[in-house]
Amino acid sequence: MSSIRETTLLASVSCEGIGLHTGRTVKMRLAPAPAGTGIVFRRIDLLTCDSLSAQSSSLIQISIKAHPDAVRETQLGTTLANVHGVSISTTEHLMAAFAGVGLDNVFVEVEGPEIPIMDGSSEPFLRLIDQTGLRQLSKPRRALRIIERVTVEDGDRWAMIVPNKSPGDDSCEIDILVDYADPAIGRQRARFIADPATFRDDVAAARTFCHLKDVEAMRARGLALGGSYDNAIVVNDGKVENEGGLRFDDEFVYHKALDLIGDLYLIGCPLIGRISAYKPGHDLNTQLARAIVRNPQAFAVVSLPEPANESMLAEA
Repeated sequence: MSSIRETTLLASVSCEGIGLHTGRTVKMRLAPAPAGTGIVFRRIDLLTCDSLSAQSSSLIQISIKAHPDAVRETQLGTTLANVHGVSISTTEHLMAAFAGVGLDNVFVEVEGPEIPIMDGSSEPFLRLIDQTGLRQLSKPRRALRIIERVTVEDGDRWAMIVPNKSPGDDSCEIDILVDYADPAIGRQRARFIADPATFRDDVAAARTFCHLKDVEAMRARGLALGGSYDNAIVVNDGKVENEGGLRFDDEFVYHKALDLIGDLYLIGCPLIGRISAYKPGHDLNTQLARAIVRNPQAFAVVSLPEPANESMLAEA
């Protein structure tokens, strides 16, 4: 049986938007990358060298490889940093889009300290990727098949991944439960198989959210300066303040699923297993990602088989 191969973009594609925390316009370019590169963020606003040789050295210093060990902060988003102290914030929605379409290798060139928030979901990033499409590379695409339970906890909050019940099951199931005091959110559950169609149809459009009472405190700390009703759901004492309300009734829990998908994709490949989480957040998500990669006895690296109706991807 042939295997699915790694992917990259057919061509570069660009966008710009507001940074959630800085409130400044951020330009971003997604560029094709060779097989085995993974997802690499580049802070090109910090690239000041003129000569090609100097630029090559400088590119290393401003590059941040997506990996669970690169996580430096999880407050109101996932921030990654390299050994030189260069960081990039609010990576999770873009990472979720990469996971959702199965994009393995890409250079993310950013003119600023954070990924643009766009509308607070992954949908604008899906549209951006769709503008160019994907192409297959020569390297087989790998996945981590979970063979032992991995769990992380924080008080009453927890996240875990366990093996699938059937050895021949190559799926990844996600089961998330959230429980908020504000009745506008309340207790919601999402359970689904994480495949590209489900991500596009049910997950990608779910927007980030916050409580109105927390906005002033966040801005006093220099956070959420670019937040608005255009890029977040705002909840206040049992009601949604946004004109037009929610995109769908369980948008809150599906956004938590979106965040989880993006944070776990820091591992660099798909997961095969059953993921469950209670009151997840970026801290728990990234702790689970680190726990998985630091426990090699808990997984086996496998090649993903190519479905019989594959493939609409362009050839390398």
